[in-house]
Amino acid sequence: MSKKLSNYPEYVARFYDVIYSKLRAGVDWEYYLKQILKTQGPVLELGVGTGRLFVEALKQGADMYGIDANSSMIEVLKKKIDKKYYHRVKVQDAVNLNLNNRFDLIIAPFRVFSHFVEVKDQFSVLNAVFDHLNPNGQFIFDLFVPNLKLITEGIKELVDFEGEYEKSKKIKRITSMEADPLNQISQVKMKYIWEEKGKEIEKEWAFPMRYFFKYELEHLIARSRLTLVNIFGDYQDHPLDSNSIEFVVVCQKCKK
Repeated sequence: MSKKLSNYPEYVARFYDVIYSKLRAGVDWEYYLKQILKTQGPVLELGVGTGRLFVEALKQGADMYGIDANSSMIEVLKKKIDKKYYHRVKVQDAVNLNLNNRFDLIIAPFRVFSHFVEVKDQFSVLNAVFDHLNPNGQFIFDLFVPNLKLITEGIKELVDFEGEYEKSKKIKRITSMEADPLNQISQVKMKYIWEEKGKEIEKEWAFPMRYFFKYELEHLIARSRLTLVNIFGDYQDHPLDSNSIEFVVVCQKCKK
């Protein structure tokens, strides 16, 4: 049995939309929504989370489904949709993906693939995606291009979000990162500090994220059953170059 992802703490799911509506808005939302809406058949989102893309895609008529390993995130998502759509979301780890449906497009936005630290789990995900795609269906996911300066120096308690989660109630998030270059893992710590019932609450959450290099990705996909179409350098389909900070990876289910 493959190792499952750890469940996100309740407070991470609770404040997810507040934080990422600022940090992620305008980065990848339009790109993935365009890919979803131009797909004629069903679409699956791996790591659907609180429905950042899912809810809007459903509103615009997409035949949309989603899974997430974190029940706390799915609970937040369900509060945003009618009960008649509950069958479209499921708590499930992509490593052990097992659905009855087949899809014309599967997406894994916002670094979902980085959470699969072990190589065997990476292959399990890629091959499970292949099994769940219709012929010529595509798999699109993104990763960050490794920043060698950050790998060397790490991140020392950076306040990456500060604002209100409700009127006159403040929240702050402080992120730290220490890299393990041998294993290509970033050990991330996020400290959440918020006001509630006149008290200041502080919680810390730590997790690993795997980082990948270009040729490693090419070889990884070549060893899977998927076929690599392209690796773009941003969400406008520009080629990779020395200034790229994103890998946008497009794969397809083709006969080999």
